Amino acid sequence: MEKRVVLAVVLTIGVIFLSNILFPAPERPPGRVAADSALVDQGAARSESEAGAVEGDAAEAVDEEPAFPDAEVEGDVDVAPESAGLSEEPADTVTVTTDLVTLRFSTRGAGLISAKLLDYESYTTNGTAQHPAELVRDGDRVFGYRVVVGGDTVRLDEQAFTVDRPDLALTESHPRDSLVFRYPFPSGSAEFVVTYRFELNSYLVDVAGRVEGIGDRGYSILTSLGRGLKTNEKNPQDDYRQLGYVVRNQRGGIESKNLDKVDVGTLQVAEGGPFDWVAVKNKYFVIALVSRAEGPQFGGMLVMGEPAEHTAQMVVSLPAPAGTGFGFQAYLGPQEYSRLEAVGRSRDLEHVNPYGWRWMRPIIRPLVGIVMVILQWMHNFLGLAYGWVLILFGVAMRVVLFPLYQKSMRAQLAQMQVQPLMKELQAKYKDEPQKLQSEMMKLYKEHNVNPLAGCLPMLVPMPILFALFYVFQSTIEFRGVPFLWLPDLSLKDPFYIIPLLMGASMFLLSWIGQRGMEANAQMKMMTYMMPVVFTVMFANFPSGLNLYYATSNLASLPQQLYLSKERKAAKKKADQHKARAEKDAGGGG
Repeated sequence: MEKRVVLAVVLTIGVIFLSNILFPAPERPPGRVAADSALVDQGAARSESEAGAVEGDAAEAVDEEPAFPDAEVEGDVDVAPESAGLSEEPADTVTVTTDLVTLRFSTRGAGLISAKLLDYESYTTNGTAQHPAELVRDGDRVFGYRVVVGGDTVRLDEQAFTVDRPDLALTESHPRDSLVFRYPFPSGSAEFVVTYRFELNSYLVDVAGRVEGIGDRGYSILTSLGRGLKTNEKNPQDDYRQLGYVVRNQRGGIESKNLDKVDVGTLQVAEGGPFDWVAVKNKYFVIALVSRAEGPQFGGMLVMGEPAEHTAQMVVSLPAPAGTGFGFQAYLGPQEYSRLEAVGRSRDLEHVNPYGWRWMRPIIRPLVGIVMVILQWMHNFLGLAYGWVLILFGVAMRVVLFPLYQKSMRAQLAQMQVQPLMKELQAKYKDEPQKLQSEMMKLYKEHNVNPLAGCLPMLVPMPILFALFYVFQSTIEFRGVPFLWLPDLSLKDPFYIIPLLMGASMFLLSWIGQRGMEANAQMKMMTYMMPVVFTVMFANFPSGLNLYYATSNLASLPQQLYLSKERKAAKKKADQHKARAEKDAGGGG
């Protein structure tokens, strides 16, 4: 039974990875398909109607007189690339420096053109750290605004803003400050104002804005999530496999989609709005826009794929009801569990990187949270390097699960003791299957044996194993962390020592487990094949994951030896019982 459970685990994990190999993302068309204006209008309208994006007066028709006289007004919501139609007028750059990030804003459109994370290094140059990790791609911009009033859309993402100061640096004595960008409309009757607020020791940027001088009417703003995060990893393809946008709706559902699976040139509306938050993420980093708890939620999200791989345009709508402005928070940083949990305010931002298939997530998510809290506590409170944390955690998990494995083994021993009697029944009632079933149940009841007891305890730890798999696959705490000969716990072992050790420990466990048992040809084959299959499968997995499994296997050896000893004793007792029964039968004859 134990072998079958192990085989089930192997097959399940294998299906997860084989699905990515057998069903890769579809290739992109060679050329770009232009987005039809009517389609854009329909997509924007559908987003508004489905999500209730515009509240109050913002949803009502406005006077035919344009809201912004002399402004550049469009009749549709265009999501053309930010670089399209840029003014030749040079733009100034404003730099904001904190203890965690360096942010650069452009006066053109008040957009963010750079976000460097000072505590995380980029490994894109020859596999060595050369500079801080950068989230914004070259030539891309996050934020930038368009104002929608009635049927009019005014693009401000191309316009030159003024800013209240050239640069900004936060220190311990000056832990918070803000930048204010302004754009006065040519008529002089209205002005767009957006304020960015920053705080020391935080990856959050508070964004607040308003349109002054348009009277008592509602409006919506459109802002950009950019076109995908810049990769900073030694293995870019592994990073791109997890590059996608993620949204969380009012009902708590989290939906994600890889950018390579977004259709090129076709405007799509992210379903399920309004949204608590919207985000673009890769393996380790994220840019998330989080609506305020007391304000309107994001009404919708428009996405359109581009011909270049790993990129798509993402535009988000946010309503500003009559008499109010708009506001949200932007998180630009690592997928650090504790920080994301605090930002989300019970809105699951810590789960921005979904774990496994949809049907697995209700079970895996809570376990991932528990595991992450334990690992971080061991690292921070005990002061251990993460390599030692994984080793200690592997031993601790084996100790915690000891009673379950013990119960399973005891149940197997009980089944071994009644095995001779079971064979007698099978021989006696071989032509009466219903009678055989009845007698078998009676035998189990008389000897207090549960035929499922040997299997069920083995199934309980399986969700924990799956949770650990996803934790070790994409936990930023392990990124770039060396241990002994391992240069990076998030990458494979360059010398394959840990996978080989894990395979050897699996073989040893299997070999010891068969002592005292009547192993058939199938069990013997699994003893040799399973370690080989696992070793090959795990060879390119993160070395931290392999370190945990190898440690867990080695920690279980004493228990396996002890149970093997009991199993041999039980087999000896069963053989003696069988010999006496045969002797009595012979004497009676």
